[in-house]
Amino acid sequence: MLRPNFMVLKIFRLGMAYANRQLKDIDISSGLVYFIIELSQVEWLNMSDLSAAVGVDNAYATRAVEKLASLGYVNKVQDEQDRRAYRISLTASGRQIAERVVETMRQWVEIITAGVSPEDIATVGRVFGQFHQNALERMENRSKP
Repeated sequence: MLRPNFMVLKIFRLGMAYANRQLKDIDISSGLVYFIIELSQVEWLNMSDLSAAVGVDNAYATRAVEKLASLGYVNKVQDEQDRRAYRISLTASGRQIAERVVETMRQWVEIITAGVSPEDIATVGRVFGQFHQNALERMENRSKP
């Protein structure tokens, strides 16, 4: 039987603690990191696409966006095609902090990959890419149990 490797979960938790420590002065917690990174890559996402991209439900995404808006990091405007929906984009200050968020996460990757060969890092990347694809398929009910 396959035994789960909980080390991945431990590394994830340590990474979130690292982000919390590094980004505390700009009021960005680890839960907001994913939103900032996603919005730095795509402008004017609607709330459903943002929550799907980050992997959370709409209620969680709404709370995160409200927090980011209260900090002045995102704009939230009504969607012209669907008046019930909103589109979200980073403000100028949001784009500035996005650079810091991305740099913080890049630093974390450097910390955890120190001493690991580029070949092994590439292998881990491929394996985790497959893990991610499997998880997406399962969660979207595209695969059989």
